[in-house]
Amino acid sequence: MRSRERADADDERAISDALVVLRALPGIATDPRALSALDELARRVGPDHLGKAHKLAGAARLVNSSLSVDDVLRTALESAVEVMDAERGFVVLGEDRQVAVLHGEHGATRAGRIDAAARAVIDRVLASGESAFSTDARAEPFQLRSIACVPLRIRDGTTGAVYLDSQVPGFFRPEDREMFVAFADQAALAIDNARMFEEERGRVQRISALQAFQTRILEAIANGVITFSPSRLITTFNRAAETTFGTSSEAMVGRNAQAVAEVIPDFPELLDTFFDSGAVQLRAEVEARSANGTALTLEMRLSPLQSSDGTGAAMVVTDVTKQRKLEEAHAEEIAKAGRVAESFSRYLAPHVVQSLMNDPGSIKLGGERKRATMLFADVRGFTSLASQLPAERVVHILNTYFDEAVRVVFDFDGLLDKFYGDGLMAVFGPPRVRADDATRAVEAAIRLHDRVAQLGPKLDYPLRISVGLATGEVVAGHFGSAKRMDYTVIGDAVNLASGLQAAAPPGAIYCDEETIASAGEISRPVTRFSTRIKGRSELVTAYSIIQ
Repeated sequence: MRSRERADADDERAISDALVVLRALPGIATDPRALSALDELARRVGPDHLGKAHKLAGAARLVNSSLSVDDVLRTALESAVEVMDAERGFVVLGEDRQVAVLHGEHGATRAGRIDAAARAVIDRVLASGESAFSTDARAEPFQLRSIACVPLRIRDGTTGAVYLDSQVPGFFRPEDREMFVAFADQAALAIDNARMFEEERGRVQRISALQAFQTRILEAIANGVITFSPSRLITTFNRAAETTFGTSSEAMVGRNAQAVAEVIPDFPELLDTFFDSGAVQLRAEVEARSANGTALTLEMRLSPLQSSDGTGAAMVVTDVTKQRKLEEAHAEEIAKAGRVAESFSRYLAPHVVQSLMNDPGSIKLGGERKRATMLFADVRGFTSLASQLPAERVVHILNTYFDEAVRVVFDFDGLLDKFYGDGLMAVFGPPRVRADDATRAVEAAIRLHDRVAQLGPKLDYPLRISVGLATGEVVAGHFGSAKRMDYTVIGDAVNLASGLQAAAPPGAIYCDEETIASAGEISRPVTRFSTRIKGRSELVTAYSIIQ
């Protein structure tokens, strides 16, 4: 009879334990019909054991009601201590056995330490993965108290343990084991869910903070920034883009990339080219028109934008409308200045024109001594030419000659000082004196004779000139009045060169001794002789360069 009663009690505890496990399951815990059925079965089980089972099942639901890790840990431990009537409890987590929450005489806290005896039990449970119950602590190596410790299991792993103890021996009964283990499994699941929720919430917060930071950065960028998803939807349209295109981000974000064609007609073709080329960075300058019809010149750069969905695009737009207008205006000013310089160079020496262009106020009256080689060239027989031919024909011949003569002077870096009738005066030296001034003057004179000889057949007139060269100190500068001045040179070398030219027969080049000495080797034969120069009483030693 006694054996039968013991068997019935064991059956009753087994049913009670099964009810606890079933009641704690998530699917049943939220199903009113299932709970009603369990309550009906529970009426057939012992009231003491079942009362504790009901409390643990309720505690399991309470533990699962929060998504805060701290709340879940505190609720789990307080519920376990209350239901099991323990005096003290710990929840430890992780491989380092860190105390996540402690329950003592002052309730659940995050602070506190556990003694060596309790830690030894926890270490054994975490190492083995099996629960530990002691109804009489004197049977344990540490001989302390009643102990209940169960692992917190998630799937195939152990993440921590729940530990309870009491000073009363035999306080935890063997039939409490299954209930406590079921509760610990539910608590472990709730802790894991809460931890994953907090991690996800943290990740979302970090993403949100990053997005907010990105938005602030985009708003601070002076250039327009537009981003496109892999499906070519507009995902970003910053404030600078709003200003440039004259439309709001609300009107653009979420629309297809084709919407950009409303302001940049060529954009769809450029975007296709970008993706067809493998999303290689693309730069282009395009003509556009803002929402209010203002013409724009935009510099756009397309770059790949990687995401989990694929490759999108980021477009940086710089409004270069004003810059291009300024550049065009600057280019026009340069061209205009060039035309002005070209026009004035027909009347003034090139360096004078350049000085005027660089600094209009730099031209002042005055001169300075410099060494120069002077060149005078004159058309022989001009009086006969003027009397035999119509005036228009004479002008044409002279202009053709002067055009060729000036080109020769400039080819040898000479300075055309002036035209006088059918003659011209050129200076080799001032304002920039060089060591080879005389050499270049001689070569220019030889070249000038050669070109005049070639002009005769073209003009259908036997044009001939004479040239005089002289080298020496001159005074070079601006002469005249404050209202009208010329850049020229004066000095004995000027007069001597003019006299040598007048003395030279048609086709001849007469030079003074200083020019021959300074010129070095000359490409044509040179003959020394004496001649009389107008304005000089004595004979002058001169040199004739034979053509």
